[in-house]
Amino acid sequence: MITPREIIGLLVGRVANTSAADLVKECADLGMRQVPYQEDGLALNLPPFEAGYHFRFNPDGKEEALFQILEKDSLVLQAGYQLALPASFFFSKTQKRYRQLKEILETHYGVGQPMCVGGIEIINYRNDQTIAYISRLWRGVCF
Repeated sequence: MITPREIIGLLVGRVANTSAADLVKECADLGMRQVPYQEDGLALNLPPFEAGYHFRFNPDGKEEALFQILEKDSLVLQAGYQLALPASFFFSKTQKRYRQLKEILETHYGVGQPMCVGGIEIINYRNDQTIAYISRLWRGVCF
């Protein structure tokens, strides 16, 4: 079973210090299931990359999540973790998962910079090696 802490550990602890091939291997070793990479339109704003990898898994044995790796010059250009919580997921559980991920990021990066774009709450984090963000669709006014 893969925990959110392990996923964030890959993102903030390993991305800057490993090759794309090694990160792909680590994902497989954790039990993530590799599926064909499909362009989702979000990478159009990035510099060109040579390869993309998608992995599916169930964090904590619950809802399905996606882990994405984009490779350029054998390095990780970008890696991401997408967790889509179903509408039937109780609000309090969604809030708990969000707070848990936010706490993990703040432990690594410190306080993030919040912003709101089109009803999506985004908190950006950065250090001298990596940039990370957490976002969620927010009904009503952000913050």
